[in-house]
Order: sequence, then structure tokens, then C-alpha cells
Amino acid sequence: MKRYILFLIASFVALSVSAQKITHDFRDVSMSKALKIIEANTSKYKINFIYNELEDFTVTTSIDKKTVPDAVRDVIGFYPIRMTVDGDNIFVECVQKENTKLIGEVVDKRGQPIVYANISLLSARDSTFINGGVSNLAGKFVIPCSAKHALVKVSCIGYMTKYVEWTSGEECDVKMVENSKVLGEVVVKGHRNFIKSTNAGLSISMDNNPLSKLSSAVDAIRQMPMIDGSENDISVLGKGTPEIYINQRKVRNISEVSQLSPQNIKSVDIITNPGAQYSADVKSVIVIHTKRLDSGLAGVVKLSGSQSEVSSGSTDADMSWINKNGLGFYASTNLSDDGFKQNRIYTEKFNENKDETITHGAYKKRSESLRFTVGTSYDFKDNSLGIRYEFSRTPKSKFTSANNIWTNADAGPDSIYSSSNDNSRSLRHYVNAYSLFKFGTKKNYELTADMDYLYGNSNSGSETEEQGLSYQQNINTENNSTYHLTATKANLKAVWNCITMNVGGQYSYTKNIQSFAGSTSDAKNFFEPARDKEKQHLSAGYASLNYKYNKYWNVDAGLRFENADFNYEQNGIIIPTQSKTYNDWLSSLGLNYSNNGLAMGITYNTNISRPSYSMLNNNYFYISHTSWETGNPLLKSSKDHNIDLRFSYNHTYVTASYTRRKRYISTTYTYLESQNVNVRQEINLPDYDRFQIVGSQSFDIGRWHPTLQGLVQFQNLKYGSPEKRYDSVLGKLEINNRFDLPWNFYAYLSGMWLTKGNDATVYSNGGAMLYMMLNKSIGKWSFNILANDFVSSWRQKNLVETNGIYYLDNRKGASCFVRLSVTYSFNHKNTFKGKGASKEELNRL
Repeated sequence: MKRYILFLIASFVALSVSAQKITHDFRDVSMSKALKIIEANTSKYKINFIYNELEDFTVTTSIDKKTVPDAVRDVIGFYPIRMTVDGDNIFVECVQKENTKLIGEVVDKRGQPIVYANISLLSARDSTFINGGVSNLAGKFVIPCSAKHALVKVSCIGYMTKYVEWTSGEECDVKMVENSKVLGEVVVKGHRNFIKSTNAGLSISMDNNPLSKLSSAVDAIRQMPMIDGSENDISVLGKGTPEIYINQRKVRNISEVSQLSPQNIKSVDIITNPGAQYSADVKSVIVIHTKRLDSGLAGVVKLSGSQSEVSSGSTDADMSWINKNGLGFYASTNLSDDGFKQNRIYTEKFNENKDETITHGAYKKRSESLRFTVGTSYDFKDNSLGIRYEFSRTPKSKFTSANNIWTNADAGPDSIYSSSNDNSRSLRHYVNAYSLFKFGTKKNYELTADMDYLYGNSNSGSETEEQGLSYQQNINTENNSTYHLTATKANLKAVWNCITMNVGGQYSYTKNIQSFAGSTSDAKNFFEPARDKEKQHLSAGYASLNYKYNKYWNVDAGLRFENADFNYEQNGIIIPTQSKTYNDWLSSLGLNYSNNGLAMGITYNTNISRPSYSMLNNNYFYISHTSWETGNPLLKSSKDHNIDLRFSYNHTYVTASYTRRKRYISTTYTYLESQNVNVRQEINLPDYDRFQIVGSQSFDIGRWHPTLQGLVQFQNLKYGSPEKRYDSVLGKLEINNRFDLPWNFYAYLSGMWLTKGNDATVYSNGGAMLYMMLNKSIGKWSFNILANDFVSSWRQKNLVETNGIYYLDNRKGASCFVRLSVTYSFNHKNTFKGKGASKEELNRL
């Protein structure tokens, strides 16, 4: 009997707990207090939230016999607040984390609250939509925003729409007037402005942006203003390849960005004028800010396949887990099998135009690669620590060519058949650790530190066979490279009222060892075995300051000092002429003005570009029967002095730039008479000037959203023996179109036209390309199909004429392909915040 009584008591208790309901009448209480009241009436759930984050939101509602999660949902109402249930824990947070909030009340002429009135926050400049909300049962509303001045639009059925000017710090109380007229059906359409001009460039919001529905962050960024989307990579118009960050972690491989789902991105900053805190070779920066990670398990899985002349495919998986205390673990992997096929024509004229070689070839490449990453991070309050390990390997990469060569460079005209097989493999170990601490009474100090260690090696071998009517030769080469890198970087950021300052230092040690061996069947001593060792100690210190004079004007200034101690050793012997110490002072200064959407600025800065280590070796590589490629140990770093004038208004962005290029590194050809071949080599050019104009204009025309952008550049370069002018104007024009189709389909159609013209010593023969993309998202699934160069119009046709040598490189293929991507994602992306200490040195390896 006792057993049955105990069973009934246990059942009653369990039933009572499971059926626990909340009943309460809330009247104009803060959100934090309402949540505390709900938590006090339950023994099952613990409600977690940040008090200051929710204190400004008020609650007026009646709850009658609701479960705890439903009660929390009722008090949240239409506020931008998210609730997550994890077992016995309920997490409540504001999803729009702005320091400024528009707070107000909507009443009628009798002072009675108006419920469910629509409040829209509009730009005071052009009335574009910024944010919005709905009044609660007490007629009150709270809307987070970053604007200091705005236009508030309040509308409700039965009342006349009202507009009120608002300034940050003021409450917005609106009295509505009844509308005595009966209106027919009215459809109002608006276009939200996702793009904002900043002193350093542009900031693009991804919240509710159609770009957030694409399958990868790379596809989304390619559609943004000032981004050159004509290649399969990411490039900033007029600035080249940017340095990319995800939150505060520096990206080492573009595949990391491809793995990132745009739905998890909060905003993207495109910085066209980086400050002194960035490395000397950085000309542009893209910072991807991700949304805050929810506790629990998160992941993104992506399958991608493409078909061009050959098929390619890749698989990406990214998993992370974080607990409610901020401790997170994550792992990601990437497997890919890629390839391409091209037809190429090389035309060479040399030896005072007496000799000519024309090579028709079919080129193929196939490579397999894998990447695996594990890491952990710990976020506590405003601080963060983390460590990350990445292993990448290319176990197999094969490049083959079959060429038909006609030449008169030998004893007489001859037709030669050439075949080549290049096999290579590589691996890399990379460790990054970081720390981020905020301190001070107002958390106005931020100290970040990063440490890197990297080890890698690569091996390649080439076998080439040439056979003519009276000629046969075998050419074999072998290259091996091993590198080590250790680096650290620290930065202190301080904010005092109208002043923001960054002070920091950086150090890296690099050791790179390269060995080369080669032979020819005719036993000519064209190849000398060599073992090169490069060692460098790079130290840098910098300080940058931004002073905001008033709400319209601000000044940027920065100073960076770099010391590079470089040691070059060949076959165990130090070469004094190439082992040098370089000291460089790099300064920047800018003046900026902004007012109601109009922004202007003028900036001066300097950049240094150091040659890659492969450019510094003496190894030779076979290109064609009469063409070889080698490095240049005498190369020096190039230095650019830049003056940029920027203008933006509404959706118009224009930058005019002047650059004085000193010791710019570019490709040249020289005739080697003893071997009767042309040698390609990178050299430091004479100093010259470059002028450039970059512009972008976006429109919103119903469901059609076009962006027109392009650049024009001119240079006054003179070089060579005999001296030649390289001053043809070069231009590029792009148009990106987005079409918002029914059923939440989005279509993209883009085109690019490149004119003929010079960039350094390279003369482009121009070209055109079209590509289109179709996107559809269904829940957590995203489907994306891309047709690149779908009319097969693109040709890579570049000419280099130096020192009396004519070399035309004409390529077709590897640009026309169709790619299908399927992405499944849940929760959000990991939040590792390490910046990396050595991006500049990593790029050189």
C-alpha cells in the first residue's frame, strides 16, 4: 500500500512541476524586472540575461496560465530580443546591440496609449530606413539605433501618419490625430540603405540584406560596392587583394571565407585607407563582423561541385560548441579536388626581332588538398582568450603540358614537340594564440596580443622532353623549400572623449631554405645546383590617432617604423651585397568631413611591398623552348607614396588617387645571348607616377538593384634598353545587378569590361565577361547556382615588351564553368578572435 501511496505522491509532484503555469499582470515595468518576476514563480527554469542590456525596455501585458517559455515570449513581444531555451536554462538577449536607443510613447489626442503603432526610424538625410519597432499595450516603444539624428515616422490604422525629428538623448512622445477619411488599398514600398560611408571606406550591414541568403561569404562580398568581382577571388577596386579579418582574426586562407555563411555575418567593413596599425604592405582591409554565437552546438556543412573543361568539387564542415560561460571549442575541415584546363599561345620575338618562337600548348592541372583546424576560445565579460591549430596539406598536385613549338632561333626553322610533367606536394603547420582584454572605468582601453608559429615545406620536380626533326633534349629540375616563422604583435587601443589612439609593436623571425638542382641531356651547364638560405628579423612600432574636432570634422594621423635585418646565404656563403638592414619610416595623415550623408576626405600614406622569397632565389624554371624564368636576389622592397581624395553622397562613391611609385617590382624579359633564350625576371623599375580614379554608383529601382562601378588609371613609366614608354590608359567597367524575384528567389547578373592599357610593364589587350547567379534559401538550407563567363568570352591576353623582347601570353579556358553549392547551417559561426601577427611574412613564403 505504501508503494502505491508513494507512487501517487511522486506522480502528483511531477504533474504539478510539468504543469507549472505563470499568471501575472505587468504594468510599465522594466524587461529585467519582468523576467525576474517570472523566474521567481518557477522552480524549473533559470532565466539568464544581462541587466543593462534590457533595462530600457518596458513591459505592459497580462499573462494568464502560460508556461514559462510562453510567458517570456509574451513579455518580449515585438522587441528585438531573442530567447533561447537550453534544458532548464532560458537565455534572453537583445539582438541589436547599440549604445543609443530611441525611446518614446504613442498616444491619441486624449492621452490614451495607441497599441501596435508602427514606428520607423529614417535617415534625416535621405529618409532611407534605419530600423523599426511596434508600440506595446502601454503605447511605449524602444528601438536600438546608432544614429544621432533621425526622422521618426509613426503610422497606425485610423490615424494620420506623423513625422517627428529626433536627436539622441531625447525621448520621442508622439500624439496622433485620427484620420476621418476612408482610404482604399495602399501599398507602400521602401528600400533599406545597407551601405554606409565611413572615414576609412564603407560599412555594409548584412541584417535582412538579400546578400545574406547567398551560399558563401565570398559570393556575398563579390556583390558589394568597391569590390572587383570579375575574378573568383576577392579584390578591392584600385587597391588589389585586401587583408581579410573575421572578427579580429586574420584570415590565412580564402577558403575560410568561403566556409562562412552570410547569414551569420552582422556587417562587413571595406577599408580603403588602412591606418598605421596594419602592416606596411597592406593597401586595403576587409573586416567581417559575425553575429554573436549562441550557446550550444553550431555548424555549417557545404557541398560544392563545378564543371568546366574538367570537374571539381569540395566539401566543407565547420562545427563549434560553446557553453553559457563563454568557453568554446571548434573544428573544421576542408577536402577539395580541383583542376583546370587551358589552351595557351606564347609568342616570343627577340634578338633584335631576328628570332621568333610560337608555342601552342594544352595545359592541365589537378590538385588534391585538405585542411583541418581545431581550436578553443574563452570569452568572459569583455575579454577573450584563444588558441588555434591548423594543418594543411597538398599531397598531390600535377601540372602537365603538351606543346607544339615553331621557332627559327636554332640553326634554321624547326617544329618541336614538347611535353612537360610537374609534380609537387606541400604541407603546413600553423598555430595562432591570441588575447583580448578591455579595462578602465568605461572599458575604454583594449589590449590585444597575437602570437604565430608556422612551419612548412614544399617539393616539386619537373620533367620536360623536347623533340624536333634534328633536335632532342630532356630537361629535369627539382626544387625544395622549407620555412619557419615566429611572430608576435601587441596593440593598445585607448578612447578618451574625442580622441582614439592605437599604439603597438610587432616582431617576426623568418627562415627560408630553398634548394635547386637541374640537368639537361646535352650536359650544358645552364643549371647550377644551389642552396639558398634567407633569414630576416623584422621589428616594427607604430602609433595612430584620430581626433574628432566636432560632429563634422576629424583628423587621422599615424606613424610606423620598420627595421628589417635581412641575411642572404648561397651555398653556405653569406652574400654581403644582398645581406642588408633596412629602416623605413611610414607616415599617414588624413582630414575628413561628414554631414548628413555627404562625406569627403583627403589622405596621405605610404606602403612598402617586399618581394616574396621565391622572387629572391637564383633557380631557373622551364617555360618554353626559348623562355626561362628565374628569381632576382638583388630585389629591393618597393615603396608607394599615396594621396587619396574621397567623396561620397547617397549611393555615390568616388576616389581620386595619386601614387609615386619607388622601386616598383614588375616583370621584365632579358635576352641571354650565350644560351639563346629569353629570361623572365622581376626587377625594381625606375620611379614613376600613377593616377587613378575609382567610382561606384548604386540604384534601387523597384525589384532591380544595379550597381555601376569602375576605374581609370594612367602612368608615366619609362624603362628599358632601348627605352620604351608604358603610358597607355587602362580602364575597367563593371555592372552588378540584383533582381528580387517572387517566392524569395534572388537573381544576380554581372558583367565586366576591361580596356586595353598598361599596368607597370604589362599591357592588357582587354576583354569582357558575364556571370550570373541564382539563389534560393529554404529554412536552414541554401541553394546556389553560379554560371561564370557563361558566353565563354573571356581571354587572358597580356603583352610584355622590355629590352627589345616581345612576349605575348594568350590564354583561353578555366573561366567558363557552372558551380552548384548546397549549404546547411544551424546556429552561428565560431568566434575565434585572434588577429595573427605575421600576415605580411606569410604572404612572402
